[in-house]
Formats: sequence, structure tokens, C-alpha cells
Amino acid sequence: MGFSERLSPPRAMDALTQRAIGPAVRLLCQVRLVILAFALVLALLDGAGWLGVFLVVLAAPFSFVPALNWDTRGRFYARNGILLAGDTAVAVIALLPLAGSPLMAVYAAATAALWGLFAGLRLALLMAVPLCLYQLTAYSDGWRGLITGAAGAALTVIMAWTGTHLGRRLRRQAVQSAQLAAARADQAALAERLSLARDLHDTVAGDLAGLALATRGLADRLEREGAAPGTVGLARDLGAAVRTTHDHTRRALGELRDDPDGVAALVTEVARRWTERTGIPTAVDIAPEVDRVAGGGRARHVRAMVTELLENVRKHAHASRVGLVVSAADDIVELVVSDDGTGLGPAVPGSGRYGMRGVRERAELCGGEATWTPGPDGGTTVRVVLPTEPSGEAARERRGVRGGGTAAAPSDQAGLARRARPPGRARTEGRRATTAEVA
Repeated sequence: MGFSERLSPPRAMDALTQRAIGPAVRLLCQVRLVILAFALVLALLDGAGWLGVFLVVLAAPFSFVPALNWDTRGRFYARNGILLAGDTAVAVIALLPLAGSPLMAVYAAATAALWGLFAGLRLALLMAVPLCLYQLTAYSDGWRGLITGAAGAALTVIMAWTGTHLGRRLRRQAVQSAQLAAARADQAALAERLSLARDLHDTVAGDLAGLALATRGLADRLEREGAAPGTVGLARDLGAAVRTTHDHTRRALGELRDDPDGVAALVTEVARRWTERTGIPTAVDIAPEVDRVAGGGRARHVRAMVTELLENVRKHAHASRVGLVVSAADDIVELVVSDDGTGLGPAVPGSGRYGMRGVRERAELCGGEATWTPGPDGGTTVRVVLPTEPSGEAARERRGVRGGGTAAAPSDQAGLARRARPPGRARTEGRRATTAEVA
């Protein structure tokens, strides 16, 4: 482990946390910049000369740069131990021109709150120790100075705690907002799917069923009337094509009305259908605890991402094999889709292909992230990491849309409840993992 890794926070910051605490980070950085501007004035008025100016200029980038580009580089700043150690040293140096001024306590408090936001309480308190020690010795007014310094040190510790809890609350609020938006989007999509299923059943599926009967009757009549064998064969081929189209339509209806009942069953079924359609074998490996850890509310997200990732393989990878692994640990669900195809090439996730961008956006809506990397032996590996849903979210999603949205009609919900399970669907039972080779 390198020096930077030893000093970095114990847990890496995710994209959702970076966005959630961004406004607070920028505000605290701006507070520090304002105080540094006052420190510059004080240094010039007190005759500190170029040394005071140099100290202020040295400290300014540690506030200006994060305030400028936190949204794009925040996670790098938060996990780089060398930058955190440098900010600690520069923060102490920035207090030198402010010695004896009330602004010293304000700068130290803002700095401790900033560290608490993205570094956590323990690391923020550790980094704040030099600030507290300097404040205890910076005043030279006897007991009054000692009390003032102790008050400044206590304020620094309190602000470190405040920043930590503010960061946690901001992230919790961002997660809940993202999950609420995702739940509403899922319910709107479910209502739209059910509407499409009803329309297809009442129009296209019925018309295809009638055409299938008509073409069968036409072929039988042509055969009875002694038509040419080629004509009879053409009529029967036409009937077979119509029946195949009717079967595909009914299968699409089943998929539109499909109601998630667990990640393991859904992933296995999606892989089975995709393999039947493309002929590309898919190795499915699902940990036994996935359904318990993930919860039903994550099932739709996982199905949508698996479907899109497999379609990307079909359209772009030219692969001969696909691996699909779903695992769960520490309240995290991880989905890995790998292939032995042509690899990423010039495509960059999120820069041109709407499917890849959609997978990343859906993962971020759930508070997770999606990454694309080249496979060890060629091809592409996509890793999606999702946090588990809060308790009760799945039940709310199944009851209907919250906040006045469109809910599924009672007849549709009854149809979902009576849905027959395809024979190839796999379940996780007891402690046994679902491992299947779909070919």
C-alpha cells in the first residue's frame, strides 16, 4: 500500500455523494477564500511583507480549485491522501497571518467542516489536531488567550462533527430523491407496458390469430381443389410465418406484463430468452443471497440493465460467449457482464451510444455506478454496483405509483398475480447458488 493510499479515507466516495455534497464543499471553500483575502489585507497592513503574501497565495489553490471543479474531480480530491495531507499543512500555514485574529478560528472551523464532509469524522478529527494545537498557542494574552484558543479548538472539533453529519444527511437525501425518481419512472414504465400489452392483445395479436386460421384454411382448400404443389406449399409457408409472428407477439406480451419476483429468476429468464433468440451461449452465475440483499425493488433495474447490456453484445461485440455474474455483499449488489468479442474499440461509455448511457444513468439513479473495462483475454467487461434498496421500497413499488402517479389497474394487477412461470426459470433455494449454462 502506497503513502497516498494510507492517508486516504477508508471508503471511496461514489458519484452520488460527490454530487450531493458539492454545494456545501463549494460554499466552505468560498468561505475560506474570503478569509484568505482578509488575511492578505492584514498581512500587508501589519508589514508582514512578501512572506505573508506568499503564505496566502500558497493556501488559495487548495480552496479555489475544489470550488471550481468539484463536480468533475471531487472523488479524486477526496481519496488522494497526499492532497489531504497537503491541505492540512497549508491550513496551518494559512493561520499564521491570522494569528490573534478571530478570523483564525473561523478559518479553522470552515476547514474542519470541509474535511468532515468528504473525509469522515475520524480522519477529519485527526487532520484537525494541528489546527487545534496551533490555536491553543497562538494567543499571548495569558489566561484570556488560552481560553480563546481553547474555544477556537473546541469550535474546530464541533465543526468537524457538524460537517460529517451534514455530509451524511446530504447523501441520504440525495439517495432518497434518486430512489423516488427511479420508483416513479418504473411505475410510469410499468403502466405504459401494461397499456401497450392491452393494445397489442386487442389489435395485433387478435389479427394475427385470425390470419393464422385464414392461411391454414386457404392451404387446406387449395390442396382439396388440386392446386399446384408449389402454390399449396407457399400457402402453408405463409401460414407458418404468420403463426411464428403470432407466437413472438404473445411472447412480447408476456414480457410486457412480466412482474419482477426476484433478481435471480429475472436474470436467468432474460439470459435464457436472449440466448434462444441469438444463439450465443450465456453462463449465468447468481449468488444465493442476491434476492435477500437486493430486494424486489431493484429487480426491474437489474432486468433493464441486463437486457441492454446483452443487446449491446449482440449488436456490437460479435462475441461467441457471454458471462453473467450477480453477487451481493455488505449491502451492495454487483452485476458483471463479460464477453469474448471485439472489445470497446473507440466507443466511450456515455459519449455516443444511448444504451450504454442509459445503463450508467440508471445505475446512478440507484446510487451506484457502471464501469466498462477491457476483458483480461479480450472482449469487454461491464461492472455495475448498486446499493440495496431501503426497507419497504419494493412493497411501495408493487402497490402502485406514489404521489398521484398512474397505478396499474386492478385487472392488470390480478393478471400479474396469475402470471404463469416459464419452465426454464431458475430460483435460488436454501443456500444453493443459481449457476446455469444457457446454450
